[in-house]
Amino acid sequence: MSNRQFWLLFVYCLLSIVYCSAQQNKIDSLLSLLKKDKEDTNKVNHLNKLSSALYSANPDPTILLAQQAAALSQKINFSKGEANAYGIAGVGYWAKGDYPNALENYFKALKIDEALKNNSGMAKRLGNIGLVYDEQKDYSKALDYLLKALNMYEKLENKKGIAIQLGNIGIIYYEQKNYLMALDNYFKTLKIRDELGDKNLIASTLGNIGIIYQEQAISSNSQVAADSLHSKALDYFFKALKLDEKLGNRNNTAAWLGNIGTLYITQKKYTEAEKYLLHALAIDTTIGFLHHTENTEEQLSNLYEKIGKPAKALEHYKKAMVLKDTLFSEEKNKELTRKEMNYEFEKKEAAAKTEADKQQAVAEAESKKQKIVIWSVIAVLLLVVVFAGFIFRALRITQKQKHIIELQKKVVEEKQNEILASIRYAKRIQDAILPTEKYIEKSLNRLKAKMSK
Repeated sequence: MSNRQFWLLFVYCLLSIVYCSAQQNKIDSLLSLLKKDKEDTNKVNHLNKLSSALYSANPDPTILLAQQAAALSQKINFSKGEANAYGIAGVGYWAKGDYPNALENYFKALKIDEALKNNSGMAKRLGNIGLVYDEQKDYSKALDYLLKALNMYEKLENKKGIAIQLGNIGIIYYEQKNYLMALDNYFKTLKIRDELGDKNLIASTLGNIGIIYQEQAISSNSQVAADSLHSKALDYFFKALKLDEKLGNRNNTAAWLGNIGTLYITQKKYTEAEKYLLHALAIDTTIGFLHHTENTEEQLSNLYEKIGKPAKALEHYKKAMVLKDTLFSEEKNKELTRKEMNYEFEKKEAAAKTEADKQQAVAEAESKKQKIVIWSVIAVLLLVVVFAGFIFRALRITQKQKHIIELQKKVVEEKQNEILASIRYAKRIQDAILPTEKYIEKSLNRLKAKMSK
């Protein structure tokens, strides 16, 4: 952000916002920090905080700052900051009645939160998406998303989140004219919010309870009961108005002023009704809250018709119809459907890619396993071949040694035979030469016989 842009934004904030001193100090502090911030996560967080702080005064700077935070988050790869920026931008677009852009930003935030496994962020986006469908009077989808958000907050044990979703679900029941269920949710919400001491949430719940009593009074068959319900409704509206004026919540302030004006029409207090409705319209026009503005224009048309000012009644009626066409055009409904379908398609595509990656990983693991088995078999075979080679070599050496031994044995046997043959031959010679003992003895005996004669 350049210095020129910074100071333009600063002047814009000062001119467009009349806040309580605490809120203004917070804005001034954030502006001061942003002027010094580097392009890092701190700057993203400060942009998001300032964007959120400005929402109750004017959604335009909210959207501008959130977009800057998202762009910087992408640049520095800060996913959490980017999700928060998209979420805040969605709130800004919602306030302006630009529901397709609101939904697009909420789904962008939800997609990032899902990737980060940020359950708290996911719960917030689901609740916000539910509110978009509520504004489009698609109560089935709205309730579905709000119940999902409530379930997540209950698992997180987030009391503030639980209270907000109970209140939002109460709104759906109110719009479906199930006033008992709506009140049940609102009083549960109020109990939790009182425990938390959250004045912003208390104010909105008090106002919503007032709306239920106002509707019950309209549908009541008893004038006494209707008067009592009107009195209760006004009491809750004024409590909510007092709190929100003190807190500087201009959007809620405009809503309660409009409700009070509408109730005064019912009571035929037309002067008071005109005063509160015009006050509400002035704030609505300043902050660009189109869905509040449309309702206020319609109530002013109703008022002027009742007090005999047809020109003014027609003027405000036409304005109301233009705003209604802007908010609820067929093309806008188609655009909302496209946004959700895009998100669902991207989600399914991501799931399919994840499944494909998983299957590929399994296939690669199986292939790797097969390669390991093959190489293991080859290694074993090589070892067997090497071992067989050693055995074969050993056998060859053994056979060679055996052959040598046999040769040696044969040589020895031959020598032995030769020796034995020599001995036998010598003996034969000896036998042939030497006379026998009997012959000698016989010869001696002859000699002795001759000598004796």
